[in-house]
Amino acid sequence: MSVIHLPYTRQCFVCGAENPAGLQLRFRVEGDEIRSNFCPHQKHTGYQGVVHGGIIASALDETMFWAAAFGPRRFFVSVDMNVRYARTVVAGQPHVLVARITGAKRKLCLTEAELRTADGHVCASATGTFFPLKPGEIPLSLEDFVIDPQTLPAMEFFKSFRFRATS
Repeated sequence: MSVIHLPYTRQCFVCGAENPAGLQLRFRVEGDEIRSNFCPHQKHTGYQGVVHGGIIASALDETMFWAAAFGPRRFFVSVDMNVRYARTVVAGQPHVLVARITGAKRKLCLTEAELRTADGHVCASATGTFFPLKPGEIPLSLEDFVIDPQTLPAMEFFKSFRFRATS
């Protein structure tokens, strides 16, 4: 199976390479799923050693965004998300995020995602609804993306988008 590594930005809380408080996740396409390895840090905890639910929700949301965005090569925004927490997520333990498209309704893209332990136990699951942005509506420039020869270039991925001009 071919793996495609997706572009990432400098400052995004979830994927931003230069955001020291962020998760710095990298997403990839494997078959019809979006995946990311996730080993949360102590700085992402609420209770001692337990990853905060908001951090988990953010990671699931971003994974579902990439599931929605990959096929049509479009930017989306989440309009609805439901998260179910099933197990404690312990800081410092390896996990994997997995998302896929489950359907469409009018212009909306329906998705689902899971956060799993390394041995496959589901810690949290989510469903999401995403709305596509029109070309020119995305508040990013190409300079916001990291140039990484191991990933699909942002300009190639989002061919139809008119990014905002750089200042």
